[in-house]
Amino acid sequence: MVADGETSNIDVSLISQFSVNRLNTFARAIEAWSGPISVAIYLTQSTDIDHLTRYFEDQDNLQTYSRVTITLVKPSYLDSAHLAYPINHLRNIAITESLTDYVFVIDADFTPINYLYNFLRTRLLPFIEYGAGNIPETAWVVPCFAIREDFGHLPMPQSYDELRQLVGRNIAYITDPGAGHGPTLAAEVAMDRPLLHGNPLAYEVCFESQWEPYYVLHRSAPLYDARFKNQGGDKQSHALHLNAERYRFMVLREVFMIHKDHSTLVWPGGGFEKSQKAATNWNYFDGFMKEIESLYGASARWPRGCSAEAIGWQDQRRDVLGLAAGAV
Repeated sequence: MVADGETSNIDVSLISQFSVNRLNTFARAIEAWSGPISVAIYLTQSTDIDHLTRYFEDQDNLQTYSRVTITLVKPSYLDSAHLAYPINHLRNIAITESLTDYVFVIDADFTPINYLYNFLRTRLLPFIEYGAGNIPETAWVVPCFAIREDFGHLPMPQSYDELRQLVGRNIAYITDPGAGHGPTLAAEVAMDRPLLHGNPLAYEVCFESQWEPYYVLHRSAPLYDARFKNQGGDKQSHALHLNAERYRFMVLREVFMIHKDHSTLVWPGGGFEKSQKAATNWNYFDGFMKEIESLYGASARWPRGCSAEAIGWQDQRRDVLGLAAGAV
């Protein structure tokens, strides 16, 4: 209950980060999400502010972003350090600047199904609040699919039935179906066995050490490790941290988000390629995982929060390499 005069923040914000060349791409997510949004935009080059100004001189663009909380991050351009894209630092900024109790962190090139926000507000959040004190700390995973580049002209599927048809025709597929998103079991369970274990809202899966799901969390959850820059380990490390803290992972049914395949992003000045080769890059397996094990014990890479009813790796019929990668 909220006392008279107090404001409830029992809501969920869409969170993302990107550089100016993703403004149009993220506009699709804005149009699909009717709730609060917080983003951090990284000015990779000194001229990016001019690009941003020109973009918002267009009234349609200005209107699209009018309800988005935008934080601009301008690095020093005196050396090449700014070319290392501070992906997790940007995520943390966008989370911190949001005003809601729950956050849903995505990458800019994903578009949520257009009823996702309403689903979260009317079904998930009431369920969480009703069970407050009885539900363990949980990451509520949203399955993600990709549309093949040759079919990018097709409209976004607006239901699981439409998505099933696209998957059946090999037009849509699970994003990174191996270790990255395979553990979500979206095709095996969410699409084919909707009443498995009898829970119509979500099904539980066990953590795997190279998993990088997208999920809804309470804002009190650990932030992302800002030492990760560019791509590689940035989301995996966060999921590992949640597992070490004994979070459950529940995959939401009926909802999903879509990524449309596109050509590889070319970074200004070749920044991504240059910084990826830096010898000082913070590493997931040799750095972060060992640090987590020193803090939480050697079992931190193994499922810690999943219950006896969860779909464990034995039932997932998955290669244990995804679980044991980095094991001594």
